Amino acid sequence: PREALKDLFQAPDGCALEAVAAFQLAYQGYPWNPAKGYESRSDTKHRRYENGETYPAWYEIEEIIAALPHGTKISFHLNDSSECRYVSSLLQGESEALRLVQLLCQRYKARHIQVNISSRGVAPDLFMPSARGSWEKSASCLVQLAEMYPETLFLVPVFQRGDIDSLPFLQLVLDMSKRTMSNLLAFFDNSAGEGVEPSRIPDIPPGYPAGGPIGFAGGIRAENVKEWLSKYHSKAAAAGCWAICDAQSGFRKKGNRGEPIDLEELKKLLQQAFEWGSLLAGA
Repeated sequence: PREALKDLFQAPDGCALEAVAAFQLAYQGYPWNPAKGYESRSDTKHRRYENGETYPAWYEIEEIIAALPHGTKISFHLNDSSECRYVSSLLQGESEALRLVQLLCQRYKARHIQVNISSRGVAPDLFMPSARGSWEKSASCLVQLAEMYPETLFLVPVFQRGDIDSLPFLQLVLDMSKRTMSNLLAFFDNSAGEGVEPSRIPDIPPGYPAGGPIGFAGGIRAENVKEWLSKYHSKAAAAGCWAICDAQSGFRKKGNRGEPIDLEELKKLLQQAFEWGSLLAGA
């Protein structure tokens, strides 16, 4: 229920943690051209998930933002699907994708945009070395976007899956930016939204720019959020950075990202996170 959002994201005074509301984009089309089932008040049976909460329509995103406390930071996670190739088209510099990023940054004041190259529909040669040489164009596109929208953080997932490894792409992006742009950052998430806790905290690559943010995710839930926030904060601080952490499946029914939000679990998760942030601020 929208009314539950009014106080949910409001951190207590003096808390060192800030809650950010994140929206997943994969099937919705574009604000100026919504996909079937995502038009205003349309039949939701054509959606990826009928409950609509994992991938809300653009008009629902507007309603949710309006219900959040004033000043709540917003983020967007771009994914690929057969219906909407948000990531692939962006990395190739296609005009519709660039227009979307402009809207997210200027209209919604996106705190960060996560470009999920880990999304299953993204061709590996867009972010790995190949004869086509596409990864250099992809890296250049991200650097240009970070330059155009300095108030928005652009998150580049670092993950390994079989023979796929995105760490060299992150290094290419950082090299192209001369490692001077604090709004281009690594986001470590081998879970890819599946809610799996990492077996170990990833090592921050040598030469990673100090002073800015670095991201971590995987398996965060109400019962373990303090533990993982402490681990991630310590890892980031040791490298002179501050941490961005993400939770998705951990506050959904059955721990499944395709299920509706479990409001009580979300409340508990945020309460625990805010308690941790208040203790950190007083340390």
